[in-house]
Amino acid sequence: MKKEKVFKILSIAIMLSIFWFSHQDRTESAKQSDYVEKQVDKIIGRGIKFNIRKNAHFFIYMLLGISLLMSREEKGKKEIFQVVGFLILYALSDEYHQRFVPGRGASLTDVGIDTLGGICGILMVKTVLYTKNIDFYRKSTE
Repeated sequence: MKKEKVFKILSIAIMLSIFWFSHQDRTESAKQSDYVEKQVDKIIGRGIKFNIRKNAHFFIYMLLGISLLMSREEKGKKEIFQVVGFLILYALSDEYHQRFVPGRGASLTDVGIDTLGGICGILMVKTVLYTKNIDFYRKSTE
């Protein structure tokens, strides 16, 4: 199976995860956040306030940005803009969906955090690919 197809499947799985998390009501979402925050507090140490919700937005969209770009055969400027556009639209649709979940609401701040997470993922992919190309070029000219 081509790696692009694997990343397409992974992208769909991530989007389904985002939908599932967004569909949880305020109480269930708060329980999960509290649990994760307690675990992080055990690892990092007492007294550190770690905003689980905002970091979760950033991280899951970072993964989505990585998988969406990797699912493309080409990874140039055109594909980057298409992926960023899709990330923005998906983040907007996710926030719209949350408007209908009890105790939840839509937030343009979250759309911004989601988008920045996705862009960070894209930049990570481009950095790794750029570094690989430099190493390949160095080895082929030696």
